[in-house]
Amino acid sequence: MNQYEAAAQIADEIPEIQKEIVCAPVFGSAYLSVKVLANYTARMLQQHQLRQVQRCMVLAEKIYNRGNQLMKTAIENVFIFSFSSFRLSCSRQEWLEIQRVMPAVLFSLYIQQVLKPGV
Repeated sequence: MNQYEAAAQIADEIPEIQKEIVCAPVFGSAYLSVKVLANYTARMLQQHQLRQVQRCMVLAEKIYNRGNQLMKTAIENVFIFSFSSFRLSCSRQEWLEIQRVMPAVLFSLYIQQVLKPGV
């Protein structure tokens, strides 16, 4: 999956952010598309919409698993990196619930990022 396919996948699966995804310069930019997804995930977390958060994480995992190297890097550097701010915007109980439903691939990437020296 390249950046165009990933943007289309995001727009299809989360119609609430379709307008943001399909407009220039977002469409065709791996990093900006993933940033829109991460921002939407953060908004859903702030609104305590944990099912929507889980839906976003499942989509991010799908993009990561099927994506080319550019998409994998965008997920790691934008979406996974956002988890630190996600964690600060919810209660401890909510964060534990999110970790419980977080796809294994994303959780593993998050743990690797947290344990990386200098981060």
